[in-house]
Amino acid sequence: MIDKSKCSYKWHTQKRVFILCFVFLIVLITWSGVAYAQQRVDQRQADYLKYDKEPGRQKTGDSANKPPKPGAEQMDHLHKQANDLRNRFHQEVTHWGNAHQYHNRYNGVSYPLDYEYNQAQGFGADVDRAVDNAHSVSDYQAAIKLLTDNLTHLHAMEADAADKTSWFHAHASDIRLIRYYHLAGTVVVVSFIEQVCRIYQDGKLIKAFQVTTGNFDSPSPVGLWHIFLRQSPTVFRSSAPFGSHFWYPDTPINFAMEYHAGGYYLHDSWWRTDYGPGTNFPHYDPNGNRYAAEGSHGCINMPYVDAAWMYANTRNGTVVITY
Repeated sequence: MIDKSKCSYKWHTQKRVFILCFVFLIVLITWSGVAYAQQRVDQRQADYLKYDKEPGRQKTGDSANKPPKPGAEQMDHLHKQANDLRNRFHQEVTHWGNAHQYHNRYNGVSYPLDYEYNQAQGFGADVDRAVDNAHSVSDYQAAIKLLTDNLTHLHAMEADAADKTSWFHAHASDIRLIRYYHLAGTVVVVSFIEQVCRIYQDGKLIKAFQVTTGNFDSPSPVGLWHIFLRQSPTVFRSSAPFGSHFWYPDTPINFAMEYHAGGYYLHDSWWRTDYGPGTNFPHYDPNGNRYAAEGSHGCINMPYVDAAWMYANTRNGTVVITY
């Protein structure tokens, strides 16, 4: 006869053992999965950190919005490029100026024809300041742009010096500079080597006349400018002290168009008789006015009728190229 109580006890005991084994197995499997998952997470994190530290790897997240800091190698390259251009510019100005001079019979002095570009009298010192004061990528890029533009104007002047085209016709150097800056509309072009102003409309010459630009000690600036102040009439008053070589008495002006900060104007000069080549250097003027016996203090002087025409046919924003 079977003892049911013993069988029941044995059955319940085996059942508990089975359940405990099953629970243990479940715990073991779960723990193994967690450990494996954690191992995978750790491995992924290690791989990411290794990937993120690779040179040249683009960052993600917030760092992707921050501009990368320029490396020393990039700054060294820009520094060298700017200084090489500066040296090339100054050397070319010096060599060309020594080979091409204006021999003035009036006072027996010879002047370099590119004096507007040199470091002593001209605006060559501007590029030195731009390079010497450069401390960032944008600073060096601006200095390189200035040097490239100045070299372009210098080469245009050198080519214009050899151009035998009449002054009242379009000149290749003018057109080259207009295209260099991708200009359209009205463009005023002043050639220092010819002492001539030519006005173009969409690349076609519409007006030409002779002028007198800045003298050897007070040259007119080289570059690309825009008229930003127009006055008719006005009175020019000297900022230099009385007795200075640069002083002049209060002077009434009929048509004045400022194209460069610091008082550089295109304007009429009723006190002059002569304009054109050589009038920017010391010379005899039939008018007898001593302020007409050399170039201007940096402005571009024009005959009255031509200044009146320019004032009527330009506006604020009109482009002015000087070279």
